[in-house]
Amino acid sequence: MNLIHRLAFRYSGNILAKALVRPIYRMFVACKLNQKKRVFRRNAKLLLEKLKEALDSNGILFWLEFGTLLGAYREHGFIKHDYDLDIGVFFQNTTMVYDVLTKAGFKLIREFKVGDDGVDGFEQTYEYAGVSIDVFFFHKDENGAYCNSFSPFEGENKNLSLLQVKKISVPYKGLSQILFEGMILNVPDETDKYLQAHYGVNFMIPNEHFDYRKEATNIVWYTREERIANSIFFE
Repeated sequence: MNLIHRLAFRYSGNILAKALVRPIYRMFVACKLNQKKRVFRRNAKLLLEKLKEALDSNGILFWLEFGTLLGAYREHGFIKHDYDLDIGVFFQNTTMVYDVLTKAGFKLIREFKVGDDGVDGFEQTYEYAGVSIDVFFFHKDENGAYCNSFSPFEGENKNLSLLQVKKISVPYKGLSQILFEGMILNVPDETDKYLQAHYGVNFMIPNEHFDYRKEATNIVWYTREERIANSIFFE
């Protein structure tokens, strides 16, 4: 964790210090985010090509997910305000994904897991050429499929060691292929209905301020007593 983050967390309970540090922290975060967006625009296609080559050559099925899928379907490109890639993979391939991607030069930078085996929740983030890619691990069920994702408990943004778990359900019915950025890539069948599950009926209208906590209808939030995740940062 860098100096700016340490200062922000250290003085979060001191009203005067917080007032002094907050503008600097916000400016720092905005600067870092803009830098990530620039690197993303420059290297996202390279990362996706490298990822596809590594996973396809080892028989690991993957598909575009979340913001990357939305951009491919709605804008036929990457979303302009995005700064990472999202893919879906089935949970049984967790070990293979790690072995294949690290061998191909990807760096694992963080991992979220429930329990020792991650069967009740697992997510990884890798980095290549300065661009990060979130890998969401899915399980099939009677309604389609679901993955788990993770975020700080409300009011505990500085506690990144123990995270709240959310279950994200999707109407998975199989995969189709599209041409995206010069590559043949997998996307969920009935992509429009799939994206509606994530982003609502107005998903075709760009909305940089979409708040999944308030607007997404396909998420179940687990309480601290029901399920909690551990995080590991490798950066």
